[in-house]
Amino acid sequence: MKHFAVAFFFSILFIFSANAQEPLSYFLPEDVTFNSNIPTPEEYFNQQLGEWHLTHDQVLSYMKEIARISERAVIREYARSYENRPLVHLIFTSEQNQNKLDELKELHFNYSQPGENMSPENIPLVVNLGYGVHGNESSATNSSVLTAYYLAAAQGDKIDQLLESTIILVDPCLNPDGFVRHSTWANMHQSITDVTSPDSRQFREVWPGGRTNHYWFDLNRDWLLLVHPESRGRVAAFHEWKPNIVTDHHEMGANSTFFFQPGVPSRNNPLTPEENYRLTYEIAKYHAEFLDEIGSPYYMEEQFDDYYFGKGSSYPDVNSSVGILFEQAGYRGRIRETSNGIKTLAFGIKNQFTVSLSTLEAAINLKDELLQFQKEFYREALELADKDAVKAYVFGDENNLQTTLKFVNVLNQHQIQVFPNEQEYTSDGKTFKPGSSFVVPLKQPQYRLIKSMFDVTTEFADSTFYDVSTWTFPYAFNLPFAKLTSLRNIQISEKMAEPEIPEGKVVGGKSSLAYLFKWNEYAAPEALFQIQNKGLMTKVATDEFTFIIDGNEESFTYGTILVPAAGQEMDEEEIFSMVTSVAQKTGIDFYGLDTGLASKGIHIGSGSFVSLEKPEVLMLIGGSVSSRDAGEIWHLFDQQYKIPVTLADSDNLGSINLNRYNNLILPAGSYRELNNTVTEKIRRWTEAGGTLITIKNAASWATRNDLGKTQFKKSIEPDTTLQLNYVDRSKEYSINAIAGAIFKTEMDITHPLCYGYLQEELPVFKSGNSVAESLKTKYAEPVKFSDDSFLSGFVSEKNLERIKNAPVVSVQSAGGGKVISYHESMTFRGTWLGTNKLFMNSVFFGKTIR
Repeated sequence: MKHFAVAFFFSILFIFSANAQEPLSYFLPEDVTFNSNIPTPEEYFNQQLGEWHLTHDQVLSYMKEIARISERAVIREYARSYENRPLVHLIFTSEQNQNKLDELKELHFNYSQPGENMSPENIPLVVNLGYGVHGNESSATNSSVLTAYYLAAAQGDKIDQLLESTIILVDPCLNPDGFVRHSTWANMHQSITDVTSPDSRQFREVWPGGRTNHYWFDLNRDWLLLVHPESRGRVAAFHEWKPNIVTDHHEMGANSTFFFQPGVPSRNNPLTPEENYRLTYEIAKYHAEFLDEIGSPYYMEEQFDDYYFGKGSSYPDVNSSVGILFEQAGYRGRIRETSNGIKTLAFGIKNQFTVSLSTLEAAINLKDELLQFQKEFYREALELADKDAVKAYVFGDENNLQTTLKFVNVLNQHQIQVFPNEQEYTSDGKTFKPGSSFVVPLKQPQYRLIKSMFDVTTEFADSTFYDVSTWTFPYAFNLPFAKLTSLRNIQISEKMAEPEIPEGKVVGGKSSLAYLFKWNEYAAPEALFQIQNKGLMTKVATDEFTFIIDGNEESFTYGTILVPAAGQEMDEEEIFSMVTSVAQKTGIDFYGLDTGLASKGIHIGSGSFVSLEKPEVLMLIGGSVSSRDAGEIWHLFDQQYKIPVTLADSDNLGSINLNRYNNLILPAGSYRELNNTVTEKIRRWTEAGGTLITIKNAASWATRNDLGKTQFKKSIEPDTTLQLNYVDRSKEYSINAIAGAIFKTEMDITHPLCYGYLQEELPVFKSGNSVAESLKTKYAEPVKFSDDSFLSGFVSEKNLERIKNAPVVSVQSAGGGKVISYHESMTFRGTWLGTNKLFMNSVFFGKTIR
């Protein structure tokens, strides 16, 4: 009887879980035999695929094992995540090709170079299969082990032909840190029995979720921006191999089916060649055929687009490749009820693997066309450059050299040729000087990408954007730039630029009085914090002045930092040594004074030098807080400026001693989780002298709780007068949506929040429709949108009118403290360096505002 009960229990258990996991035969094609010496995923993991979510360690271990056993595969690490996890390519080709892999890579690279006249006969095709840039889109990375097994173990003429003519890069996990968060969450909430209800906690990750990387950034927006190590390594590998096809495997909502490109035709980027779209459509026919064979529904030419070139499926399109987006319905667990019935992780894995196979089938059959397209892409680039009225771009700022060099570094990583400018050049009232300006000629293979990064875009075929509508890089870096219609009037170096931020120095040498440094360079906040962190007293200048240093007249403006050499806990020698070290590490020049008497303006003992406190920063996270905005701010402090910021859950604020902090940051969020007791605690802390910094709609929470009076304008109502077809009715909303555009602002550069800016105009990126009302209080809005604010991107006339003269930053008093509100992002995607200092000024100088 006992044996019967046990058997009955296991038979019931099998019935409940049979649909949630599948044998290997469920996934693999039936017309292929496999090498038994290659371990199957089932054998290696001791579980069926889809039974549990694989972890990154498991996936990486399997890839290493395949590389160890198979003569067809090698593994190469191309980057490390912030959490020190390897990102790898498992590279497949025939055993014969593996013996000359680097030679074939060079051959493939040279074939498409302009001017080369090589036969395509022995040129290998390169295919990059990329899985899971969003960590919680688990079917992607879970399917990568099937792809690896198939390429290592499949036998027969078909696989031999593929491997002889193709080099295949399998990138199993594009976002290891996010993937670990999600797989841990999914597995820790998984029952032995099948729980299919969508109410299950397994399907609802806690804040911030597993989609993003360590700093909560969306890595699928970073291919162009190159803010993160994962992307920098990935793009370097892309240009090393120059793949002909790049796949980008994702998930979407649980009630969806399966999407593959092409996307919405009217939202194609005009810089992408028409041949790219034709090839994408031809490849799509193979996806349709393969998915038809397994009975999976799908769609294309809807919902998604490739307008923004910073995504995994669009960056290849502007770099001679064919990028393909796949979107599988995401179930976030092993098994789940959906509007299309009960679906499993195994089903998602099968679809992702199937389109990997269809991509490889297309690659074999379209090899000659794909190679020719890549070759023509670069040849046409030079022809387009010849026809373009613009011949080059010049950019740079002698007062912002560090940011200028950071931009050069980004361009170099994209294989864009940049040359130092060797003579002074003036255009449109902007002067570009040797040593701090650079020229990018358009006649080079990366013509299309250069146009994308420099062009100001004002005309669009569609008003709907899956992502941003513009990304003009010089605006992001707040750098002056100009178009050149001829290279005759400018002199450029014959040697390409190799940017390296120079070490800072102490001009004037050791001082017994004081040291000064300017606030205009990017790393100035890092330098100030390093000095303050050593316990030194610091002050900030609230007026202009001039000193004679080393026989030269040196001008200093608002925001200049003063480090007294006397009255400190360190002696003169220690201070000089420390200042020298900070200068070398940060690239910031210090100026040693031999007199306190200025030749013009305020003197060293003036009350116009205001004492500063070292920032002690607390930032609320979790709850209703936007993880994107919080992550961007965290990254700014931690990675850019090396300044510690304490991250605290918003629902834990009641137990925190606020008095140890002088800055409290509230990223965008509703803060509905803050009860009356906690709200009163924040109010008392602010009124006692704290600086409360709110981002976007966090200002509304502050207003509701008597911490300021910020109000936001009403959104534009949908235009019901438009005569649209029923199918286009969503355009009533999208035509007045600000998906991401660039606007000009006007600054009061004498205001503490604007210290370090030498020009009164600043480009600001705006995403979202909220617009703050003016406080109509003097000195409370040091940054406003200009009267003629539009610079680049899509925006309706009605929104332009709403934005006109609206505040971007506002300052309000609350007792003895300040409420500083940023109504737009100052840290957009970690790439909008031009506004970073505007944000950091609130942390360092908020208390100096009167």
